[in-house]
Amino acid sequence: MSQTYENCIQLFCVRCDDVGLDCNCTIHGINEEAAIASVISHMFENHAIRQEEITACMRLKIIENVRICVHHHPPLPASPSSYKNHF
Repeated sequence: MSQTYENCIQLFCVRCDDVGLDCNCTIHGINEEAAIASVISHMFENHAIRQEEITACMRLKIIENVRICVHHHPPLPASPSSYKNHF
């Protein structure tokens, strides 16, 4: 399955434990709305919390904790000879 550009560039994130759940997941989205929708989906899939069970307080915590993500990429190789192709 190929990924779209939007799936590769996830600019916003929410840490699950910041929302009050005992979970170390970080949920991502291309924008704030997508990140919030992903958190709600994660809550159902991983914590058995249905959308109608999410309280106003929980929704507010989700919204308050949406952050711009800083992605840390490994450094590029110094030279072409440092690439290790194992084909």
